[in-house]
Amino acid sequence: MELTPKSVKIDIKMVVWLAIVVFVLCLVCVLLRVKLETLLDNYVSKQVSQQAVLFAELSNEKLRMRLDALAMQSRKIEADGLNLENIKAFSDIQDDDTRYGMISLDGTIYTADSVYKMRDEDFRCAMESFRGKPSVCYSEEMNHWLGVPVFNRHNVRYVLFRQYTKMPVNNFFDVDCFDKKCFIQVTDAQGNILVKNNTGVWSEDSVWKNMDFPKIYGQLQKKMNRGLSTSLKVDVAGEPYYFYMAKLLQGDFFLAGMFDGKEVAGEIGRLTFLVFWVVCLLMFLFLTGLGIRFRFKIVRKPRDLDGKDPLLRVSEQKNLLETLGQEIHEPVMNILNKGAILMRENPEMANNAYISEVQDFGRELELLSNDIFDINKIESNSLEINTKEYDLFTLLSLSYSAGNGLNKGMHFELQVEPSIPSRLEGDDVRLGQILSNILFNADKLIANDVNVVHVGYEWIQSEEDNDFDQRIMLVVSVPDSGASWTSTSLTLVRMMVVALGGSIQKNVTKEGLAVVRIELPQKVIKNEPVGDFRARYEEFIHASEKKAEHFVAPNASILAIDEVPMNLRVMSGLVKESCAQFESVSNGMEAIECFRNHHYDIVFLDNTMPIIDGLDILTIMKTLRNHPNENTPIIMLTAEDNASAKNICESLGYTDFLTKPVHEQALSSILLKYLPQEKMTWYDEPVKKDAEKRRNTAAARASEPARENASESAALDTPAIEQVLPEDLRALSMTGAVNVAVGLYCCERNEALYRKRLMNYMDEHYEATLAQFFKEEDFENYRLSVQSLKSASLYIGAINIASIAKILEYACNEGNYDLVHIRHNELMNGYRQLIKILKEQQRNGRAN
Repeated sequence: MELTPKSVKIDIKMVVWLAIVVFVLCLVCVLLRVKLETLLDNYVSKQVSQQAVLFAELSNEKLRMRLDALAMQSRKIEADGLNLENIKAFSDIQDDDTRYGMISLDGTIYTADSVYKMRDEDFRCAMESFRGKPSVCYSEEMNHWLGVPVFNRHNVRYVLFRQYTKMPVNNFFDVDCFDKKCFIQVTDAQGNILVKNNTGVWSEDSVWKNMDFPKIYGQLQKKMNRGLSTSLKVDVAGEPYYFYMAKLLQGDFFLAGMFDGKEVAGEIGRLTFLVFWVVCLLMFLFLTGLGIRFRFKIVRKPRDLDGKDPLLRVSEQKNLLETLGQEIHEPVMNILNKGAILMRENPEMANNAYISEVQDFGRELELLSNDIFDINKIESNSLEINTKEYDLFTLLSLSYSAGNGLNKGMHFELQVEPSIPSRLEGDDVRLGQILSNILFNADKLIANDVNVVHVGYEWIQSEEDNDFDQRIMLVVSVPDSGASWTSTSLTLVRMMVVALGGSIQKNVTKEGLAVVRIELPQKVIKNEPVGDFRARYEEFIHASEKKAEHFVAPNASILAIDEVPMNLRVMSGLVKESCAQFESVSNGMEAIECFRNHHYDIVFLDNTMPIIDGLDILTIMKTLRNHPNENTPIIMLTAEDNASAKNICESLGYTDFLTKPVHEQALSSILLKYLPQEKMTWYDEPVKKDAEKRRNTAAARASEPARENASESAALDTPAIEQVLPEDLRALSMTGAVNVAVGLYCCERNEALYRKRLMNYMDEHYEATLAQFFKEEDFENYRLSVQSLKSASLYIGAINIASIAKILEYACNEGNYDLVHIRHNELMNGYRQLIKILKEQQRNGRAN
């Protein structure tokens, strides 16, 4: 054997490809960081501009308040008289930071302690006030200057001014920029600084002293032409700073200043760094994955001869299994139900033995289809495990009876340990399925005349306290004939055992017998032993045979609503032995009419009806008043499995459910549960004479006019209703777009309610809503909207629109979006035409 390792062959193409990928990823990282920094700069600049506008607005508001206070003092001077002594006395209110005074028309200034001439360059500040308006002025000499006119009747005689001689600009505008790296100044339209800021020691740095502020303000001034504020990022000694400028009140003055970029950005500045390193980490992981791929040899997935991926083929096979199970199940149930009908109608027929055999074969096919369903559920992880308390003896008895009843060949003998606890907790349905399938396959599993299936147990010891916990391991030992457990039913047994948390393996007993040992953990609820199973089982069978299983209810009345005629015929045949009065309808409007006018003891309603679905019919039935079926149970007919049907039944408000295709025993259970006891008569064996009498009664009732294929409009007697309609509604019905009779029945013949629904229908904007969802391909909201359109159209009698909407609703439910694309325009065109007709009829009605 050669132990020397072979040298690794380097794939040059792979190395070059990895180098290119690394280069591209690094380039992407650099570009991403540059882009993020640009976005951050734009964001911060925008925030600085907005803050500058806020500073300017606050400053302008403060200026207005100061001008208003100065104007009030001016009014006081006018009221006291304009003699010079009053003016001088008033000027005594000045303090260290401010100075009050009066300016006459010749430029003379009167203050509390002096009189002097105003400079010509400063007199321009008072010119606006001599024109009768308040004025604001800024300069290096005067700092902040405010003035208001003092009137003598209608003419301006003096200007009252207030000058802030020593107040810094940051105090004047309440901006704290002394310790922080920021400042605020007042500039003119040319960018010249008029009032400087009182800043901290940082401004004495040579970098700031040599800063060309007029140039920066000039650039800001150019950008100011596009708005009320602007900002500019400037790098000072490698650090970012943001300069801003905003328009002030009165004159061509601007508030200008600077913020430290780090303080403005705050924690946002770290965002680019964080995002950059997150992207780098992701790229590192990506490159690590590429390295692992490069290190190990890539094995291509095998392909079938047709080029399909085996995993895809397995998925297709699972779908095929599910479809096959569905396609087998329905015809098998029809065979079983037809056989049951023949056996009931002809109890003395010579061919009953053959019919019984056909039923047995049908039951085998039914079990096969059910096994296929369950195998597919286990493989798709959708099998539901429902744990509950059960009686082990009852479960074993039913499974033993079911397995031996289906198997016409060899039989197993069930041997149960007497001390095994009887009250357990687990999934009794799945456990019974395992036992029934084993007993059903006795022909394949019995070896050397060993036909005993042993059911025993072992206590499961707790690991915490080394004491026996109330849990057992249920042990089922099946003789090992050497046959492979590859049939459908035995394959399901193996898969079901694993799904229940158990194990299955070959073993040898103490007596040396080869067995297949199945272990299933179960919780003990009550430690009551099963006892002698054989004796108890014989008593169980004897009691079952003595129990009366036949009943008649000739005074009971049943209504079945289903669009499939075969389902109605099957139910009619299965109910016939009970002699109950059975009535069936195939459309929603006829069902509502029957429900309104006749009493029924049970109503079976298909949950998926055309045009009006079962939920709409149920809703209408529950909203009706003064009808004979206030307390009648409504049973849902559904093709869903038991678990799903139970949830649907509880959420929608049905009394109970019956799965389709209808099973004889399930239908009998529903009748026994919900038919009134006072209408039921029990007997042990059917008597031929009575049976013949019951059949004649049923035949007489069946000779009444058939209603299974009646249309909704026929049931409503549309022509008779139209004769009593008002003229406008009759004209609307004549257009053919709306069946007013149907709409009135949906509104319980309430004409006012019908007209209100017509108005609401025109006010709704279904077209725009559906068009938006259709364009965005939001088919979930499209389905909800089209369902709403369907119900609204039905309630006004727009049957055609409701039918198309129903088709599109089903298409969305099934994911058939191609059909939605095909029929959407048809629905919209019909809806627009209907709205047009309704509006024309509305205008004609108003004109009349």
